[in-house]
Amino acid sequence: MDMINLSAYPINIEADNPKGSHEYEALVQECIAQMHRQGFVSLPNFLHYDAVNVLIASISALEKQAVGFYSSESHNVFLENNIDPPDKDFKHPRRIRLCSSKTIINAHDLSPRTPELSALFFSTPFLNFISSVLQTKLYPSTDPYGMFYANIFREEDGLNWHFDRSEYSVSLILQPAQSGGKFQFVPDSRDAVGDLDEMPLEVDELERALLGSASSPRSMAVHEPDLNAGDLYLFRGKQSLHRVSGITKGERINVILTYNTEPGIRLNNYTLQKFFGVEGESC
Repeated sequence: MDMINLSAYPINIEADNPKGSHEYEALVQECIAQMHRQGFVSLPNFLHYDAVNVLIASISALEKQAVGFYSSESHNVFLENNIDPPDKDFKHPRRIRLCSSKTIINAHDLSPRTPELSALFFSTPFLNFISSVLQTKLYPSTDPYGMFYANIFREEDGLNWHFDRSEYSVSLILQPAQSGGKFQFVPDSRDAVGDLDEMPLEVDELERALLGSASSPRSMAVHEPDLNAGDLYLFRGKQSLHRVSGITKGERINVILTYNTEPGIRLNNYTLQKFFGVEGESC
């Protein structure tokens, strides 16, 4: 808990502390309201500045030792395999092939160098807080590789437009890129994107196309939150189209914390190999 800015985010309050309970409940309700409005919650400066620097130094040291797996993949918007409707244009959201790339340092390699991150991940107050905000009982992943991991985006890397396979994601921003690497999303856009005949890739064209979608009676703008070092964000990525735009200068570093709605969940062999470069079953 030493990593967290508890003066701004009192998630460690005692249940019998009326003042603390009031502040905690107000924070949770504010986050719930933000999630309902746009499927996204941003908590600026959630981590202390010193904690961010410690994590960046540890991750950068591993990077210099060539620890990590470079993941480069081709995918459609829905991250589905073998989806190729013969009656649809090759630019259809289920047929278009988009490229994403990044370097991933998995929990097995991170844990010995970042005990603070492990402590945060398994922290009961932190787990209770995000469970309250997402209004879902969550359990820490037990996968030794995927329970948490660092994403490093170098120049020309990025995540193209897609919907997540999991309902929610929990992410810590450690280092924004100097240029590019912007997180962009369209709230509650899954049905509207599915109605499109062609998938636009530029923001202006995407907004115009979604405005004319049968499932989009209102304007659907692309949101681009200002995310900085130390920020925590919770995101409903299964329902909201999103991307990390291409890096044009510097590196973008973030950490994904993996929680599930059932206990004991581990990654399958396909995911381990494709995204973590790990052969064999997670154990």
